[in-house]
Parts: sequence; structure tokens; C-alpha cells
Amino acid sequence: MVSEVENILVEIREHVRAEEEAKRAASGDRATLEQPAASPEGLTSPESLAHLSAHLTTTARAWDRLPPVVSNRTGMTARIELWIKRRLKKLGHWFTWEQVNFNSAVHHALVETEQTLSRQAQELAGLRAALAGESETRGNELAQKEKEIQTLRSAIDEQARKQATQYAQSQAAEQEARSAVEARLSSLAGELRERDEQLSAEQRVCFKQLSLETSEAAVLEDRGRRAIEARVRKLEETRDSARDKAADARG
Repeated sequence: MVSEVENILVEIREHVRAEEEAKRAASGDRATLEQPAASPEGLTSPESLAHLSAHLTTTARAWDRLPPVVSNRTGMTARIELWIKRRLKKLGHWFTWEQVNFNSAVHHALVETEQTLSRQAQELAGLRAALAGESETRGNELAQKEKEIQTLRSAIDEQARKQATQYAQSQAAEQEARSAVEARLSSLAGELRERDEQLSAEQRVCFKQLSLETSEAAVLEDRGRRAIEARVRKLEETRDSARDKAADARG
């Protein structure tokens, strides 16, 4: 009986180790069997709980059978063998009762463990469902946020394109106005240059006319002065002649 319980415990331990090693190998984690670490998911998986329930069936049947009162014979021989084993069981109760208590404790511990693992499996299933629902809700919210962000981005891009178009139009209008102003300024500069040249030519003509008039005035003045001087000399000569005649007449 002791070896059967030990075999059950060893089988459970080896099964948990095998599942943990398979999961580690699948995830790329090459851990050794000397350092096993049973995860809650491995312990609460349906396969592990099924194996544990199967082992509990054996422990529930055989935990108080020490030694087991069974016989492979038939007939009178079997009855005699069973009677002897019952007597021996009663006589050996003083040294087997501790093992029976140990088997009972192990059996009930395994039952409680199975119940605890079942509750944990249910709680994990509930948590997974809640997480799945929350994940779906968060996913929907994220999708909605992404749609809103995409809408805002499209609006911003459209506004940026409009502003770029308006800026390009304003730049073109400004360039056109600048070109028109430059053309007008160039035209005005040409007109002013022509007027300046014309004014300079007119001033040169005026200066020439003024110079000619000044020269003519100087010539006329010189002629008048000479004529006056000639008249003055003639008058003086006439006066002197008259004086001489008057003096001769008195003498």
C-alpha cells in the first residue's frame, strides 16, 4: 500500500514535470529537470485535473486497506486465506494504523488540492473571460480612438493643404503685385529719366539763349556807350568851337 501511494505521488510529480518541461521547450526556455517549477496554468489545466481525479479514485479505494484483504484463489482456500488475513490485519493493526493515518492524510490532502485546483481553474477561466471582455472593450475603444485620430489627422491634413494652397496663392499674388510695382517703378524711372534728359536739354538751350542774349546785350551796351561817347566828344568839340568863335568875336 505504501508503494502504491508513493507511486501515485511520483506519477503526479513526474506528470507535472513533464508538462512543465514541454511548455518550457515550446517557449524556448531550456530549463533542466533538476529545477522544475509548476506553473498555475499547468496545475489547473483540464488534463492535470483529470489525471489527479483518476489518482484520487485509487487513493479513495485503497487508503485504508493495509494490508489489503484480497485473494486470488477461489472456494474454501480463498475463504481460509481471507480469514487468516483478517486475523493478521487485526493483530497487525498496532503497527499499520500510523500508515493508514498517513494514507488518509495524503488522500484528503489530495482531495483538497484537487478541489482547490478546480476552484483556481474556475477562477482563472473567469479571469480569462473578464480579461478577454476587457481586452475586447479596450480593443474597441482603441479602434474608436484610432478612427478619431485618423479623422483628426485627415482634417488637419486637409486644413494644411488649404493653408498651403492659400499661402501659395498669396505668394503668387504678392509676387505678381511686386512684379507690377517693379514694372511701374521701372516705367516711372524711365519717364523720369526721359524728362530729366529733356529738362537738361531745355536748360542747355535756355542757357545758350541766355548767353546769346547776354552777349547781344553787352554788344548793344558797348555800341550805345560808344555812340554816347562819340556824341559827348562831338558836343564837347562843338562847345569848344563855339567858345573859340565867341572869343574871336569879342576880340
